[in-house]
Amino acid sequence: MPNRKRFRSANDGQGFPRWPSSEDPFGRDVRRFQNDAHSLEYMVCGEPELRPIVILQSLEYPGWPPVGFCELAAAAGFRIVTVRRPGFGANPPLADMDDQASLVAQLLDAEDIHDAIVVSKGTANPIGHRLAVSGNPRIALSVFANCGFNYDQLAEFQPDWFARTLEQALTKPAGARLSLMSLKSSWGIFGSTWVHENMWSKSSGDLTFLRENPELVREAIGMMQARLDVPTFMAELAASLIRDPFLVDGLFRDVPAITVSGLETNASWKQGVDSEAGRLGLPPAAYLSAGDTQVIYQSAVEFFECMIPHI
Repeated sequence: MPNRKRFRSANDGQGFPRWPSSEDPFGRDVRRFQNDAHSLEYMVCGEPELRPIVILQSLEYPGWPPVGFCELAAAAGFRIVTVRRPGFGANPPLADMDDQASLVAQLLDAEDIHDAIVVSKGTANPIGHRLAVSGNPRIALSVFANCGFNYDQLAEFQPDWFARTLEQALTKPAGARLSLMSLKSSWGIFGSTWVHENMWSKSSGDLTFLRENPELVREAIGMMQARLDVPTFMAELAASLIRDPFLVDGLFRDVPAITVSGLETNASWKQGVDSEAGRLGLPPAAYLSAGDTQVIYQSAVEFFECMIPHI
């Protein structure tokens, strides 16, 4: 748990950031769930009678879902609840993954969400892992999207300068500060999407996501440029890229959970994820045709279909 006195000295005196709550470029309602010290921002797309899919955003794209994705979800019988987590938007930082999982569980209670499919993307997967094994009766299925588990992913990141930036950020706060300054400078010098164009270059589906959703991408990157701090940056990377002792052999053997990833990811990454899925007791990963980091959005119909046998 962060030191609340230190945190308050940098905000409005009530434990909350000075900046305003998030907005959606398309005018959709962005809500806020608040407990004593922390908050989540979230958006609900779809009618209440539809089955909920709760998506936990990631550092790669801490943004809102495309309108078309929500429309496809509704046609498939789902409503979408997208969650912007602590350290993003107007949410105070919260580096502990167990505490974040507890906060998401509180949101499920507050919104009376039940029979939920909880999808964790990218750096949100450590939270998804903890929710999956918590025995929460509101969660019917956990989906780990674009995950690495305890596979050593650093060698997979391209280009090399980006991999070195991540590696530096994992060393100590000073290294993370320099890495974050470098990324924010790149956004300012080369344009807001230049970093993502480079790090998503291996996936034509991810690049298509950038081109087809400029308003959503600009909002997400602009928010990170203005608000992302060093503790959140370090926590997000460390939780995903450093071996997590929580992930013991057979952890998910009796848990309703699946893994989805993209065919466009590297063959070596697929092999690493497949090996980890077997070690952890998960069924073989489902590989969808388009996208890598954005696989659930770029392969939406396949994504909805792959869950049906498990619910």
